[in-house]
Amino acid sequence: MTVGNRLKMLRLEKRLTLQEVAFKIGLAKSSYASYEGGHRNPPIDKLVALAQIYHVSTDYILRLTDIPDSVESLQKQHLQWDGISLSEKELEIVHQVVELMTDKHQENSKIKLGQMDIG
Repeated sequence: MTVGNRLKMLRLEKRLTLQEVAFKIGLAKSSYASYEGGHRNPPIDKLVALAQIYHVSTDYILRLTDIPDSVESLQKQHLQWDGISLSEKELEIVHQVVELMTDKHQENSKIKLGQMDIG
């Protein structure tokens, strides 16, 4: 599945037209259609707007995860630790820690690939 396929799937799930989504993010219909068609990738500001419209994470749109949940949806789930519900601030901290861990993992993977090219 490509980014374009994922965008199209999300749009159809929300029962929105190309024109409606394009209008919501401030684009011409043809420009948004080029995202779904895989001819262009959305810039960061449009990616964030699309994630907000579809109530998913940008990572989900970019296919970095198959879990569509955004931080807001995690907050709605009333996550708990040892039977105690986490506050919004605590959920944000958990989110930041996970992002740091995945960033570090990606950084280590790039270093390993770079070392393989040298040898």
